[in-house]
Amino acid sequence: MLQLNPVGGEEERGWIELSQTDPADPLREIDCRETERPSKERFHPEFIDFLKGFKVLRFLDWQRTNDNFAARWDARSTPASSSQVTSAGASVEDMVDLSNLIGADPWFLMPYRADAAYIRAFARLVHERVDPSATVYVELGNEVWNDQFEAARQARDEGLAAGLGGGDPTRAQAIRYAQKLCPAMAIWREVFANRPGKLIRVAASHNANPESARVILGHAKTADCVDALATAPYIWIDLEGQRVTDPKWVFDRMPATIDDVFSFAHRNRAIAAEFGKRFIAYEGGQHLVTRDVEFARRVQRDSLMGATYRAYLERWRREMGDDLVLYASTAPIGEYGAWGLREYAGQPTSNAPKLEAVRAFIKAHP
Repeated sequence: MLQLNPVGGEEERGWIELSQTDPADPLREIDCRETERPSKERFHPEFIDFLKGFKVLRFLDWQRTNDNFAARWDARSTPASSSQVTSAGASVEDMVDLSNLIGADPWFLMPYRADAAYIRAFARLVHERVDPSATVYVELGNEVWNDQFEAARQARDEGLAAGLGGGDPTRAQAIRYAQKLCPAMAIWREVFANRPGKLIRVAASHNANPESARVILGHAKTADCVDALATAPYIWIDLEGQRVTDPKWVFDRMPATIDDVFSFAHRNRAIAAEFGKRFIAYEGGQHLVTRDVEFARRVQRDSLMGATYRAYLERWRREMGDDLVLYASTAPIGEYGAWGLREYAGQPTSNAPKLEAVRAFIKAHP
């Protein structure tokens, strides 16, 4: 038995290496479950308990969507694969089974480079395996407007090469995304033809650039291909170069920052309404990034972070009233962000102010 005590360090992990084995009787049937757990148990009970209460599970990182890999159905992960963290991501079966197990609606992301055969096979497997009462969300890629990601840069370059958007890179990118979005959503609609009310096809856009949403939904028949517009209304404050050491400096600016976030959200919601679409959030929460990790820990662990989340969630419920997917479930605090509602599996809720606020919100608004 090994016990790892996380302290939130960068790249903190456990690593076991097999350097030698007997070819005639090799080490096999390696299993990392705790010894008292059933040999066929797929998900740890603590993980299941943690997820209970959440309505939607978006599998962005499980699918390794931001890797922009060339998806091939014959090379996909299966439950029998030796690893679920390769570039192929987790198996579709595991994602669907987890959703079924906790009674949540799954949200899948089709790889930007996926061909029609991959998308159709993925949709068919989900249709066959998911609880028929569940609503399935699907989108194409992740933040295909965000040039930090390879898929977005690919869409921009493809759009410019095709002469889209009058030479404007942002418009060319948005139109190219819309061009690829419709065929992918058409496949899902066909597969779910017998459950039309149980499929939400999502067009995603940049919350701080509402015009991008208008370009996407207004291109050709894109509005007919989707059911909802989604953005990421993150609470963002630029911490770089500020040289602050007191978390109060951050929290004093939160109300005005949230006002700005919701100002953009309202504009996107109005555009969605013009096209007769729902407005939802594919990601949300705080977006505070600083290379001063010690300061980041003080901010993230401050009780005022919980108060910020309570105010943010209540305002979303009051003013938007539709789905908000928080990013992310579990992740350490580091120089590239502090995305997790908790820092590590098993962390007491009382030590995770974001998670504590979310739990209270869910309890108040089941």
